[in-house]
Amino acid sequence: MLDLSLPTGLRDLLPDHSAHLAELSGRLQRVFASFGYRRLFLPTLERLDVVERGLSAAALADVMKFVEPGSGEVVAIRPDITPQIARLYAARPDALPSPARLCYDGPVLRAREARAGRPREVYQAGVELLGVGGPKQDAEALVVLARALARVGLGHAVIEVGHARFAAAAIEAAGLPKQGHADAWDALARKDEGALTRLAARGRGVREAREALPRLAGLYGDRALQRARAFARAVPACAPALAEVEAALKLARRQGLGEVAVDLGEARGLGYYTGITFAGYAPGAGAAVAAGGRYDELLGRFGRPGPAIGFGIDLEFATQALERKRHPAKARKAASAASRRR
Repeated sequence: MLDLSLPTGLRDLLPDHSAHLAELSGRLQRVFASFGYRRLFLPTLERLDVVERGLSAAALADVMKFVEPGSGEVVAIRPDITPQIARLYAARPDALPSPARLCYDGPVLRAREARAGRPREVYQAGVELLGVGGPKQDAEALVVLARALARVGLGHAVIEVGHARFAAAAIEAAGLPKQGHADAWDALARKDEGALTRLAARGRGVREAREALPRLAGLYGDRALQRARAFARAVPACAPALAEVEAALKLARRQGLGEVAVDLGEARGLGYYTGITFAGYAPGAGAAVAAGGRYDELLGRFGRPGPAIGFGIDLEFATQALERKRHPAKARKAASAASRRR
């Protein structure tokens, strides 16, 4: 008998759901266009060597790859759209002069489920600003994200801002052994101050940096920036990253950005990020509805060096948050049923 089920982690999207995702993407694209971003359509397949240039070693473990029958080349199904845009930007400087404001939507596919029940195929919409950097562009990305979320009904989402180099500079200044770096990132992901204290005792850096390291776990929430300033006085290597965050927030607030959360001890998969990072969280979504940041080293891997910043919005999680916002009682019932099944 023919098995009509799909491979693990994949699913069909029925007409109502598909229409909702299409409408959501259309609204986002209109916001992106209003800021001067031009839409791209990109292929699902890329040469594996191109994908390898754009991803971290950890991310490469989630790449679906195979030998193409016609050419014998090893190709990959895209697990991320940003490296594709970096490749195109390097390949077509004639069509994409700097600065380039580009936007996209489409699916990405991972080889494995990130966690049980999380689809392997994810539909995204996002923007990339290539070839220009600085606080003005960091602020632009934050404002575009906030306007986009508000336009689709997620104005209540919390945008959380961090920086890829703040925690990294603190860990380096503490002089942790090589293995201690990975342990420190794991501890930060758990906000485990005790584990950071134990790791700091093994460090060989300056005393002030070792003593400050455990405080990284608490650099979020109320008065996070104020506490980060005190931290940076103890660990001066963190000061440039903090200054970039504060400069971007100052400019973005002048353009109408509302309140944001700050987490400078963030250990979320930073991947290719080199500067300011941000994520959007909405009640009712199973994970962040948006994520992005500055990635100034990625373009150089493809032969056209330059600064860049961008973000992607997860259309499925955004839809989930909107559905639960509109029908809270139904959402609680579904969550309760799922809990009983587990």
